[in-house]
Amino acid sequence: MWWMLLLACATPPPRSVLLVTIDTLRADHLGSYGYARARTPRLDAFAAEGVRLADHGTTAPLTLPAHTSLMTGLLPPAHGVRDNGNFVVPPAAATLAEHLHAAGFETHAFVSAAVLDSRYGLDQGFDTYDDDLWSEDDPAMFMIRDRPAARTTDRALAWLQEWGQREPRTPFFTWIHYFDPHEPHEAPVVDRLATTSGYDAEIAATDRAVGRLLDGLAEAGVADDTLVIVTSDHGESLNQHGENTHGIFVYDATMHIPFLMRGRGLPAGTVVSTPTSAVDVVPTVLALLGLPGMPTQGTDLRPLLRGETSSPRPQYFESMLAELGFGMAPLQAVRVGADKWIRAPRPERYDLSLDRAELHDRAGEDPSVDARLDAALQALLDDSAGRALPALAATMDDQTTDMLRALGYLPAADDPSGMGGIDPKDGLPLYEALSKARHLAQRKRWPEAEATLRDLLIRAPANVSARNVLAVVLLRQGKTAEARAEYEQSLVTLPDQERAYLALAQIAAVSGDPEGARVLYDRALALSPGFIEAMVQRAALEMAQGRTEEAGSWIQRATARDAEAPVAAHAWADFLFLKADYAEARGWYERVLAKIPSHYVALLQAGLSAQRSGDAAAAEAYFVRADQLQEGDWKPTYNRACLRAQAGDAGAAFGLLAEAARLGLPPGVAAADTDLASLRADPRWSDYRR
Repeated sequence: MWWMLLLACATPPPRSVLLVTIDTLRADHLGSYGYARARTPRLDAFAAEGVRLADHGTTAPLTLPAHTSLMTGLLPPAHGVRDNGNFVVPPAAATLAEHLHAAGFETHAFVSAAVLDSRYGLDQGFDTYDDDLWSEDDPAMFMIRDRPAARTTDRALAWLQEWGQREPRTPFFTWIHYFDPHEPHEAPVVDRLATTSGYDAEIAATDRAVGRLLDGLAEAGVADDTLVIVTSDHGESLNQHGENTHGIFVYDATMHIPFLMRGRGLPAGTVVSTPTSAVDVVPTVLALLGLPGMPTQGTDLRPLLRGETSSPRPQYFESMLAELGFGMAPLQAVRVGADKWIRAPRPERYDLSLDRAELHDRAGEDPSVDARLDAALQALLDDSAGRALPALAATMDDQTTDMLRALGYLPAADDPSGMGGIDPKDGLPLYEALSKARHLAQRKRWPEAEATLRDLLIRAPANVSARNVLAVVLLRQGKTAEARAEYEQSLVTLPDQERAYLALAQIAAVSGDPEGARVLYDRALALSPGFIEAMVQRAALEMAQGRTEEAGSWIQRATARDAEAPVAAHAWADFLFLKADYAEARGWYERVLAKIPSHYVALLQAGLSAQRSGDAAAAEAYFVRADQLQEGDWKPTYNRACLRAQAGDAGAAFGLLAEAARLGLPPGVAAADTDLASLRADPRWSDYRR
């Protein structure tokens, strides 16, 4: 093997790095890992061109902790990020992006889901961090806002094209994150028809996106000059061990992930069978680039790439979601060679050389083996404790909090969920029942969702998450009084829930109890002083009561908290519009559109603001954009008719009015509109007098 070592030493290192992470991708659903039904031609070809780590593991079955380990080379107990949404990567953490930026690389990230928003700290070291997902479609109930792989690829390729036109070209480290294999599975029809499951269809769509990235590198002439890595954060259980998705268990279904790497000096077709870990990526990348290392808990894998062998290193896995999200016991695990040990109220041990599906628990068969593995696990925890960075709590906007809680990534405040620290193997049926109810609600199967939740609450009456979802389901069925009772019982179990108080305030407001609503809004805001949605809804209540100044004061509080939050900016724009400050209102509607270009109502209101402030051309452009978004709605066409009438073009105005009438213009709207005053003397007006 000496000649391979000499060749590696003689070959100049790659200049740039492209890291692709595919969320929720388990290794055994790629063709290169032996999956016969895979539709992954680009990833399989890529694997044949470089190195494949056949037995690569993540550290946690959750997006943010796993990516943090990937980017820092530290285990979760050391970097301190233990689940999604509740934690921030500490500023004291050294990331691969920071290290490469200091070495002269330009650094860019394109992420596809709200769980990797920059507020969680993984933007450290990146020159640009594209996490603006506001232009994407609103997520379905209980789902998270994300961006399809095709659109994330478009953004990344636009950057690559711009980079390719520069002279000189600065080396880059670019991270592309795809979310598609994560639920819900909404792959293009062509992929659904070609695969046997929605999960595989999403993987096929992502394979195509990765292919476009690789083609972009080739077109830029830097394919041979770039170290390209494709991996995942975690897998998907797909009902193995009773878990439908991921997050609770630490079995291989979610912990065994793919790792493919291609670059100058890496021998094509190499397969490494030795177990490796996500924490090994940072030291390996830096070594392949010929750069100084940084402190990590991983190891440089180059000896394995050269065919050398070594003693198996312990690998660490954990899931704290069971504890932090649902009040069950946490799970921590270690793998040493083929032996895997899971520390739990009922510990488990598996021999992966004989039982890769982890179906035959051998804990207790040989207490000395159990003790040796538990000691190895404790050694990793002790090492992490000596490196531990200060944990930081995350600050989230209200919509992100709702999405993460709905997905099961966050508990309801300090909700113990009524599970009393039980083993996740025993608590999983309750967790899956809650997930089932959410999926039923997504499909608007309200009675079935209600029945599922009521049965769950018989078994776990203190489960606040289930009770709050039941309240939502009841509201969607018009059972307002029952929903109120469920929220009130939820607060008995867990008093400090600002979202429950907000929901009760909304119920009071629509039930004709403004004073009761004010008290409830105040309670929500006392618990969460920065609760923007509560401020905006309180403003709407005051406006409905004719208390204009009080309403304005509440909206100003919301914009002072976060002027870029679309809900706050939109509320202030509406307030300014009602005050006839049209030019200023248009500016605030533009803030909303900067975040959400497809915001239909903001487009209409921006058009009306432009019209009222004398900018007819801009108003026309807004209305045309709105019409393109919602073809078949009468409002944009009607507003364009008003513009034509004000410009003295009666023929065009009546033509547009006729089209608006065809689209459903309600009777009486035109008759009362002063914008159409110039048309009233025309005989054609008789069609619109009523």
